[in-house]
Amino acid sequence: MRPLFCFAVLIPLLSLPYDVYPQSLERESVLQKLIESYGGETNLRKLERMVQEWDMVAMMGNRHGKDVRSIRVPDQLKVELTYPDKTEIRILNGEKARVAFNNDPWRAASAPQQDAMRLQLMRLYSPLVLRDKGDSLKLMLDGEYCALSLVERGIRADYLVNQDTWRIEKVVGTLWINDTEMRFLTEYSDFKFVDGTLVHQRENKFAANVNTAVLQLRNIEFNADLDDSSFTP
Repeated sequence: MRPLFCFAVLIPLLSLPYDVYPQSLERESVLQKLIESYGGETNLRKLERMVQEWDMVAMMGNRHGKDVRSIRVPDQLKVELTYPDKTEIRILNGEKARVAFNNDPWRAASAPQQDAMRLQLMRLYSPLVLRDKGDSLKLMLDGEYCALSLVERGIRADYLVNQDTWRIEKVVGTLWINDTEMRFLTEYSDFKFVDGTLVHQRENKFAANVNTAVLQLRNIEFNADLDDSSFTP
């Protein structure tokens, strides 16, 4: 029950007005501490082209599968979801978003699908990407966490940073689905250094307080051999 409680207390935290945020100098200080805690700028550059492989358990039905994510900064993402009974591939390439299910032909992603893909890409932003978007970030403090809030194309991501470790331990994403505001929480844990870069090894996902999936990192490839063709159906 603890994750549900954490999500509940985040709702008022993330609903505070932006005028309570500290000034930009403090925001820049938080970003610099983040960069340092994750291994420094040189190591974080390795994340600009990477492939992550995750073992996944979908909580509804206890279905086991695999989640492979290919990321190329700033705006390319490919997600391959594999279950025993189905597959799904999502590609976000700039302004274009495509999806394919099983062996069906590729098709344009619907608006909710595209927003969900953009939120997933935002969750994968490294501290360097957040620094580059610094003018668009808002900051507030609450207890052990400070929240860096970013809004892009109407999608909001709040990065919850532990002020003792300077690690992003939670990301709350907010988007609209069928005129309904939905919030999605991802908790990060089991942090380890991989080739000089701090990487979380475990993700716990919630949608509207429902635990939807648990993922364990199997492999990560930095400086992956990715180009535009990797994000073309």
